[in-house]
Amino acid sequence: MAKRSGSRQRRHPARVKSGRSDSRRGGSKPKGRLPPLRGQLERAAAGLLHPSESDFPYRFFSLPTEGESDLTPQGFIIRLGVSQQFIDDVNIPIEKLAEERELGGFFPESKRFQRLEAILRQRLRGVKVLRVGQVEIRCYVAGFDEHGDIAGLVTTSIET
Repeated sequence: MAKRSGSRQRRHPARVKSGRSDSRRGGSKPKGRLPPLRGQLERAAAGLLHPSESDFPYRFFSLPTEGESDLTPQGFIIRLGVSQQFIDDVNIPIEKLAEERELGGFFPESKRFQRLEAILRQRLRGVKVLRVGQVEIRCYVAGFDEHGDIAGLVTTSIET
């Protein structure tokens, strides 16, 4: 008899858990901000590697904005948390620290990469590639999402 009540106790919490309302489960999630985009990009990029001297995966990223309407290398670096003072102190021209490239030609030619590029173009406004750094270059495939925030995929390219 002890086994039965034990098994009932194990099943009962599962029923309570599955019986929770969506509003209670969704309380800790951001309300309508990026999860559908994130999931779609992560699924499309799963298993893909960026070809360079060392192959790296693509990861989702997002950055809040304060009403910017244009994605420039300097504005993007500041959004990443690099201060203008640091840029001035290292005395590296912004053109050498970060560069902007068109999305076309960034990905290798394959059906999966073409599908990924199509999703990026469909879901993000003004999508482009922002390359930050030298030798170990962070490549941000970025644009503005439906909320006006910067979002996309980031990978690393090793170029010696």
